[in-house]
This record gives sequence, structure tokens and C-alpha cells, in this order.
Amino acid sequence: MLQIPREQFDQIVQHGLSGKPLEICGLLAGKREDGAARVQSIYEVESDDKSPLTYSMNAADYMRATKAIENANLEIVGIYHTHPATEPYPSKTDVARAHWGDTDDLLFPDYSYLIVSLRDPRNPEPRSFRITGKQIPEDIAEEEVVVD
Repeated sequence: MLQIPREQFDQIVQHGLSGKPLEICGLLAGKREDGAARVQSIYEVESDDKSPLTYSMNAADYMRATKAIENANLEIVGIYHTHPATEPYPSKTDVARAHWGDTDDLLFPDYSYLIVSLRDPRNPEPRSFRITGKQIPEDIAEEEVVVD
């Protein structure tokens, strides 16, 4: 389960709307407790792709965010990004980029991957997934998202 406070979810939505029609991305910081990832803060990360279909985290922004997360005594519990015009489900590119190059090794095996669809900006659709391999849909496990 991924639990995210309303304030942080609204920040992700605003970040996504300001970046639309491009995908935006960032890190979810918090703690893992009792099998749930509890988000406490989000950290926007610039996407180098500048694309409506893909994102890739800017290395300098990513390092800045990880240092801030460490200094706040939090841990990275996931990655978020938007799908500006499509359903909130991992694309082939999303799954491929969750791995080290062409290997079967995951970059972040314990992360939640939160995707927020903004195809209807008045009704953003959050869905979160655990990616365990390269096969779609076999290696994509949806987890409950609680926005409170």
C-alpha cells in the first residue's frame, strides 16, 4: 500500500498540470512501515526527456533530492510521474527504465511507482505499482493508493 497525504498528492497534480503536455517526475520520501509506504514529502526532479510520453530523471536534480531526503532522515519509498493524456499504467518504457540497461536487474526493487493520469485534469487518477520484472502484465503488481 502507498499512503500519501492530500497535500503531497495535490503538489504532484499541480506539478503535472504545470508541466502538461509533458510528463513530469519526482521522488516520494517517507518511511516503510508494516508493509506500507507512507509518503511524508515529495521532491520534484526535472525530466531530461521533455516528452509527453516518457521521463528520465535529471542526474543533478536526483542527487540534490536524495541528499535532502537523507538530511531529513527519510528514505526514498518511490518514484512518481504523470501520464498527461493516457491511463495510469506502466508503459513498456517505464518498465524498461526500471531496470539496469538490458539486464533483468531492477534499479529500485523496493520502490513504489506512482503514476498520476491527468487525461481529465479535474479528476486526476493515481495508481501505484511494484515492478518485479520485464513482463507486462505478469511483472506489474498494483498496490492500493490511499490519499488522505
